[in-house]
Amino acid sequence: MLEKSATKKYVRVIGVDVSSEKLDICDAEGKLTGTIQNSVDAVKKLVKSIKQPKDTLIICEATGSYEHVIVEAMPKSDQEKQHQALVRRRIQLLDLISQEQNRIPQTHDSKMVKLIETTLKHLRNQLTEIDDQIKTMITELAKTDPKIEVLRSVPGVGIVTTSTIVCELPELGHLNRAEIAKLVGVAPMLNQTGKSDKKRRVRGGRSIVRRVLYMATLVATKCNPVIKAFYIHLLSKGKLKKVALVACMRKLLTILNDRVRRNEPWRTSVQQEEKKRQIAPSLN
Repeated sequence: MLEKSATKKYVRVIGVDVSSEKLDICDAEGKLTGTIQNSVDAVKKLVKSIKQPKDTLIICEATGSYEHVIVEAMPKSDQEKQHQALVRRRIQLLDLISQEQNRIPQTHDSKMVKLIETTLKHLRNQLTEIDDQIKTMITELAKTDPKIEVLRSVPGVGIVTTSTIVCELPELGHLNRAEIAKLVGVAPMLNQTGKSDKKRRVRGGRSIVRRVLYMATLVATKCNPVIKAFYIHLLSKGKLKKVALVACMRKLLTILNDRVRRNEPWRTSVQQEEKKRQIAPSLN
């Protein structure tokens, strides 16, 4: 859900209920109603029928896969679609590499090991190619999207994290800190069953974003003065390393969200703001 200040920019809202085969449309203006097929052709017709796309907010549920057709059909350039395809392929390659690496210790036939190693070499070469393409892509996008410079200015945030956030978290900068944390899945959620109130845990959210945010946070605990100080403070209070890292992930995400909303790179004000807060770091 967007903040009130953001929703006021839209003059029309269209809600879409998503299933594997169909999309149920609910238009606030009543012009578009009924059901259409969840297909590329049907969605393209829907998009073309909207006369003021920049002033229209289309909301759909995150089903995990069925919403991709309508989400990718919303005003996105070919360059943005290619960028997202590269980011998602990179994740697939990392998973495949991990799977093949895990098979080597379980394989006792030398010929099979060589086959696995050949596959690994191919996958790693492809990963290198993807990384080069992503680097070129993010450089080009930075010429027109100021958000990229803001993200990359934060210590710990590199090209992969920036690319993933740009592609998979367009809400960054439009939500408050609690909403963005829940969306990514780094906010402690209630875990109640009947009368029992169990320990809160982080769950759900966008795993693709959370995955790169975790790696960025690991780097930030060493090179980002704010995250590093916060991490050390949590450990000194007896927090487990994993718990402290999740808290640092949430803090880093909050910083990114705030910087993007204000369109202010890290170097302009964050360090001064955080120095003032270090008196009571536990409240951050």
